[in-house]
Amino acid sequence: MPARQLWAFLSENDLRELIGQIAAREPGLAVTQGRYLRGDPRALLGDPAALERRESLPGERRIYLLHRKYSADIVAHLQPAGPFAGWSQIDEEKTDCIVVRLKETPAGQLEPARIYAHVTWWRAADKVRKRPMFSIWASQTLKWIAARLPATSAKMIRVGPEALAEAKAGRLRLIYLYRTIPP
Repeated sequence: MPARQLWAFLSENDLRELIGQIAAREPGLAVTQGRYLRGDPRALLGDPAALERRESLPGERRIYLLHRKYSADIVAHLQPAGPFAGWSQIDEEKTDCIVVRLKETPAGQLEPARIYAHVTWWRAADKVRKRPMFSIWASQTLKWIAARLPATSAKMIRVGPEALAEAKAGRLRLIYLYRTIPP
């Protein structure tokens, strides 16, 4: 379970704007999509477009936010067998990244994105802390996102401006745990 996380209803435009605003806060943000990759994992920071990428599950996509200044550890495990044989899987717990997990939904509905970062992970019986520079950046970024997005009627879930406007106009249903969440 990640130590830092938030939930937010984000339309594609909301997500694009949010990532742009995070990048504008401090230059050096690298954005990449897909849990599996082919190529050198260090390219996630330098040239993520050079990597071949795939998602792990149908109906879900993950966007990884890494920062050239704060993301020192990038860990990916080569998959020896199975449908992803020859691909490497990003280890979300050990990699210094913020993850945006989005579920695909039918038109007119939107489920919340889960935005999270692991700042600790377990090695056998020992809890390992990530470098303070990454932990501080991830924590500040998630707090900054939470401060910019208003809460829905379910206080733990935030909502982006376009998703909020569409929900208030009745053109979009905000869904969480199979229930409609009023904006």
